[in-house]
Amino acid sequence: MDTALLAALIAAGAAIVAAAVSWFGAFQNRRTADRDQAWKRLTWAVRANRTPAEHDISRTVLERMMTVRWASKADQNLALRALRRHTPPMTDQEDP
Repeated sequence: MDTALLAALIAAGAAIVAAAVSWFGAFQNRRTADRDQAWKRLTWAVRANRTPAEHDISRTVLERMMTVRWASKADQNLALRALRRHTPPMTDQEDP
């Protein structure tokens, strides 16, 4: 009887460990996908060639990236620095 109890405890422990590893893998996978999407948005937002309409959207993307809960502090600081360097595109009226 003791052997069966020990085997059941080992099986239960293995199932708990497997569930924890599976959850951690899923969490990391989602975080990686979120960061990849954030990187794509950031590189799009700081791209040099934009129309005035795209400029408005890219500023919004940078501003929102500073406040998303899943962004790391480094990512938020990167968005802030990019937003500080972000200049509006020149229009025909601003040409000398």
